[in-house]
Amino acid sequence: MILPVALGACGVLCIMLQPVRLLLKGPMGGFACKIFSSMFFCLAGVAGAAARERLNWQAAALLSGFCLACLGDIMLAIGPVLHTPEKNGDYANTMGAVPFFLAHVLNFAVLLSRGGLSPWLLLSPVLPALYAVLWKRKLLDFGRQGVPLLVYGLLLGALVPAAATTRGPLLWLSLPASCLFALSDTSLFLFNYGPKRGTGGAKFSWLVMFPYYLGQTLIACAVAYV
Repeated sequence: MILPVALGACGVLCIMLQPVRLLLKGPMGGFACKIFSSMFFCLAGVAGAAARERLNWQAAALLSGFCLACLGDIMLAIGPVLHTPEKNGDYANTMGAVPFFLAHVLNFAVLLSRGGLSPWLLLSPVLPALYAVLWKRKLLDFGRQGVPLLVYGLLLGALVPAAATTRGPLLWLSLPASCLFALSDTSLFLFNYGPKRGTGGAKFSWLVMFPYYLGQTLIACAVAYV
């Protein structure tokens, strides 16, 4: 488990310290940091798979999820470097959300296959219900993207109880990872659709990027135990 942890830690450090910005300035520097960080958690997943005796469908599904998440990262990161980000940024964000959704579908399928159906899954609507309350109170404004984002929130909310029904090392890795994903995406929604949208800086890094890449590191380690 040393190699997956080390590679995942490199991804976390890369996104938080952004050393690539020493060579590339402006939006391209941020784009490169995001890509390198995502490549690290993909490599961490491969290292976790290499620690197995054989590759089953669950491990393959998690690895496919890493590839989809990396694609989503590319789509989200490309928005600021477009020639007209004010026109095409929303399109890039929407296209980036699709791979993330599919990646979480794979994660959920793997967790459900290991933990099985549980009454705890009835708690899945709690997160989208929270989003709906915040939307009604005008602390969020999803606009025309409301229904897709609430469905996305339902999937995020389902990951946590699905992880909680697993056992052994998979439980201790997937449960905090699922909570970190929920924290990261909820924070992202507040930054993108809240009353002070577009602001963040260090807060954005710690509330969105840090939990996301840490969660991916935990899932990469979990590849060895599914």
